[in-house]
Amino acid sequence: MTGPTRLSTYRLTRRALVLGSLAAFAAACGGAEAPAPQASSVPQASGAPQASSSAQASAAPAAAPKPGGSLVLRQWTGDPPDLDPYLNVTFRAQEFAGFFYSRLLKFDSGPGIAPNAFTPVPDLAESYEVAPDGLTYTFKLRANAKWQNKAPLNGRAVTADDVIYSFERFRKVSPQKGNLEMVKEVKAPDARTVVFTLNKVFAPFETTIASPMFWIMPKEVIEADGDARKQVIGSGPFIFDRFEKGVQIVAKRNPDYYLPGMPYVDEVVLLIVPEDATAVAGLRAKSIDIMALSASDRKAVVASNPEMPLLDYPQNQLYFMYWRLDAPPFNDIRVRQAVSLALDRDEMIAVLWEGIGFLNSALPAGLQSFYLDPRSADMGPSAKYFKRDVEGAKKLLAEAGFPNGLKVPMIASLNAYGNTFNQSVELVIKQLKDAGITADLRPQDYSAYISSTFLGKFEPGTMVWGLETPYQEPHDYLFNMYHPKGGRNHGGVNDPKVVELLDKQAATLDKVDRKKQIADIQRYLGEQQHYVMGVAGNTTIIRQPWVKNFDYQSDYGRGGEYIPKLFLDGKK
Repeated sequence: MTGPTRLSTYRLTRRALVLGSLAAFAAACGGAEAPAPQASSVPQASGAPQASSSAQASAAPAAAPKPGGSLVLRQWTGDPPDLDPYLNVTFRAQEFAGFFYSRLLKFDSGPGIAPNAFTPVPDLAESYEVAPDGLTYTFKLRANAKWQNKAPLNGRAVTADDVIYSFERFRKVSPQKGNLEMVKEVKAPDARTVVFTLNKVFAPFETTIASPMFWIMPKEVIEADGDARKQVIGSGPFIFDRFEKGVQIVAKRNPDYYLPGMPYVDEVVLLIVPEDATAVAGLRAKSIDIMALSASDRKAVVASNPEMPLLDYPQNQLYFMYWRLDAPPFNDIRVRQAVSLALDRDEMIAVLWEGIGFLNSALPAGLQSFYLDPRSADMGPSAKYFKRDVEGAKKLLAEAGFPNGLKVPMIASLNAYGNTFNQSVELVIKQLKDAGITADLRPQDYSAYISSTFLGKFEPGTMVWGLETPYQEPHDYLFNMYHPKGGRNHGGVNDPKVVELLDKQAATLDKVDRKKQIADIQRYLGEQQHYVMGVAGNTTIIRQPWVKNFDYQSDYGRGGEYIPKLFLDGKK
């Protein structure tokens, strides 16, 4: 198969790229996008994909943790556009927050826990109780939880009032405030007790509270500065040291962290490296301890560095096409279905993930417990829209009034998600053209994209190829993307049937019944094609052999989950 003609790479401007000493090399390196799942080039309905790796399997602790050292991660391909996680939905702001701020709950990590398991456990809360009616959640805060010892917090205790302040600010300023719309009120009976009362039963509430979104924020900082962009002071495992734009973010160990002995490393360096090739060179030079590998780099790195353990797990994210649904031509279901029929998802898997991958429905395959294979018999009649049919696409376009095809602008951000995403843009444009849809690419800088286009602020009649990055619960994907109150309803979906289905599943506590309802939602959305879904592969995480206690979690809060448990043994 002949691959698409490669677009010129859209690069961030970088200065001071020096490949000499370790420190200079670190200045050149940063966070990678990771790819791909498990098995054949055409995904099968043989059950949910599974994680496989030498890394996670070998993560059972073999020795007592050794404190000290500097842990270096390639974290991003570009700078976080915002350091206040309430003001920007970007994954970079949320990943950043995970190192410095805490949540009431977080996701568990440890030997035998899969990277996409998403099991809520206490974080700032040492325990919590759920009332029998499912409407009241009572959280007891840790007695030893403190703000970091920096002015103006000066190491004071984290209190229930801090949680209430954070909740009220989240509901006021966050683009994701709809995620907590089920909360009726939050009260503090005493300094260590927080009570959330819901206005309706909400089955995934614990997962929602654990999601890397509702961080407990410093009131004194925000009241002084107006936001948390200038000063970063949290109660998390690491203390913010410095941000060198285009280079790195450096964090120091918090000696007053509430989990005894942790974090084990003295320092974490979050490198910012636009190019995969630069990051791979740093890995081989032993300047980077942990990073994600693209599918195209995986084989070569495994061959050259067999001593480095790997973790492969199914991607929990969506490559997808979106548009404004309130205006032509995409308010016509036939046009949307035509776009879906035009995509050759098998070619995507072959080109982007070297034949190892699967299709996404409205939920990513990485969300294994609820995912419905869109080509399986379980998908029903909607399955046909996930199989390429160029002539069928042309027929639908003609019926919609476009017998000679369609030409539309297409936005994509090419300086955010890595080389695999950029290559997917090329591939999509080529495949659409086969069906008579000409996409006029309009590259958009990531900072502008995430603060405008991603929030639905773009011209009608425009297509957008984007990436929906990980949620930990099906409701979070479905509500945010398809409910009128959703914080990531990019296309302005306002479908009364979808609202009814979403509200019903959210109030269903019986897990079997709720899973059936979520499958019904995927079937309906597969027909409607409000958004057109692409494919996914495995995420591959590689580490140096001296990184111990490696029990990876894939959510954006992992800076406060598995990172504090890591220690270095043998790093020179």
